[in-house]
Amino acid sequence: MFKKENLKKLQEALKSDELKAYLIVTSDPHNSEYIASHFKAFREYFCPFTGSAGQLLVTQNAAYLFADGRYWIQAENELKDSGITLIKVGDKNVPSIYKFIRQNELTPLGCDLSMITRDELETFRKKNVNIIDKDYSYLIENRPELPLNKVWKLREDLYTLSYKEKIDLIIKELEKEGAEANLITPLDEIAYILNLRGNDIPCNPVFYSYLYLSRKNGNHLFINKKKIDFELEGIEIHEYEDILPFMKKHRDIRTLVDPTRVNARLFHLIYGSVRAKNPSYLMKAIKGEKEIENTKRIQALDGLALVKFKKYLRENLKNNLTEYDYAKKLEEFRRESKDLYELSFETIAAVGSNGAQMHYEPTKEKSSVVSDKEIELLVDSGGQYYGGTTDTTRTFLIGEATPEFKHDYTLTLKAVIAVSDAVFIDGSDGHTLDIKARQFMRDEGMDYKCGTGHGVGYMLNVHEGPNGLRYKKVPERDDQAPIVPGMITTIEPGVYKEGKYGIRIENNLLCVPAFETEMGVFYKFETITYVPIDVEAINIDELTDKEIEWLNNYHEEVYKKLAPLTKDKELIDFLRNQTRKIFR
Repeated sequence: MFKKENLKKLQEALKSDELKAYLIVTSDPHNSEYIASHFKAFREYFCPFTGSAGQLLVTQNAAYLFADGRYWIQAENELKDSGITLIKVGDKNVPSIYKFIRQNELTPLGCDLSMITRDELETFRKKNVNIIDKDYSYLIENRPELPLNKVWKLREDLYTLSYKEKIDLIIKELEKEGAEANLITPLDEIAYILNLRGNDIPCNPVFYSYLYLSRKNGNHLFINKKKIDFELEGIEIHEYEDILPFMKKHRDIRTLVDPTRVNARLFHLIYGSVRAKNPSYLMKAIKGEKEIENTKRIQALDGLALVKFKKYLRENLKNNLTEYDYAKKLEEFRRESKDLYELSFETIAAVGSNGAQMHYEPTKEKSSVVSDKEIELLVDSGGQYYGGTTDTTRTFLIGEATPEFKHDYTLTLKAVIAVSDAVFIDGSDGHTLDIKARQFMRDEGMDYKCGTGHGVGYMLNVHEGPNGLRYKKVPERDDQAPIVPGMITTIEPGVYKEGKYGIRIENNLLCVPAFETEMGVFYKFETITYVPIDVEAINIDELTDKEIEWLNNYHEEVYKKLAPLTKDKELIDFLRNQTRKIFR
């Protein structure tokens, strides 16, 4: 879609409108992490970078892509000969986008205010960056239409609370906040509340809509009516575009809105705003009894698919299959389960040095051959099941491991074990636990340019707040809430060495009660990902006795969960071998 002429067209528009620069963020009016092609086309029309995050700053004579460490290698490759300069966000001595704009005197700055949140706009203003609301999407040719996929209901056995029960709980929370209504704009929260799912964003079972809940003025869903062919008792359905006139009409009502999620254009229509987190934000993260039961069930199904994949990988290394071929084969194994309806994200299958790119995705046209001439194949993948969402990474040893690789793999495993085996007091958040994962690498002057873990949705987005593991606050992630029972959080440390290899091991952890003493209430984690870890890649001399015990116990649990799911004796024997105990 990108052509240099497109960029020039935007730059001419800036000159005509007397704007020094224009900011394009990778977002939609709901602050979604992953977005429909209709919205993604905005950035991709003016920039060849295909990553899922990044800010494009276009001036009258230049252009800059601001991307964090997950995308540096990918961006450097994709931006070649584009005329766009990569700004490595988070790198040493690299200015923030606010400072960059001020230093280069790039105001007045244009931006579509429906694409940034109210808090993001306020941050720009606090940094003395003046933003003017301007929409240049009309410049895009052949822009994809907004999706029209049908919305569907969850079966009753897949949720603990009905949508009416959830709405009642939200209304009670509004009373505590002194609010009469709640405008909910995040798509996953709307899907959660209503026990509905959609397919408007690939791998994210959500649908474009707004939800307005009120103590006195009824409940209202704003959605393209072609997408919903059933009634929701107690909820009036409006067209998606009607949200703006509706909010203008109800602008004086004390309405609770989340300023970190609501778009700036919509926020400024509300005069009587109560600024707070939506009650549904935390409710969604704490899974109920049925959600936990179902998630464990589908995690085992997912684990079996990965064991089948590992066996297939070992048997086909001489056949010159590509990363893309293996990604598709893994999808086939997942689709053998009738409970799978979609992947939870596009599979990352990266061999050798490709693994150093955290978000590398092979395509049919661009994919490397996988062979035992390389050390490893890193596979990060997951599924959307009728019963939960999975996200698992394994680094499969496919060639001869060097001592350096084994050391780095063992460091990664030690990090996984440290968090998985943690006991922590009530009130602990991701900052508290993140250091347990990074301590081994930091002792050697190493680190990874991303968080250690994130919350996982239930039949929803694979990335979910407010729980997460990271060492510093990242405002757009908003994932530093205390971790409490019912939350599911990933642990996924890694070692990424450009030109060599990538290593990542990722499990999903369920927070559960541990014990209570006179000193307080304590929690721990239960690992609910059931996939063998490559023992051949470990340097056992670098593991403590306690770490060896943890790994052996984990593998015994994996075997118990997966073996009953298949009658294939050859596969069971392979599973037994892959989960064998290790000894010094």
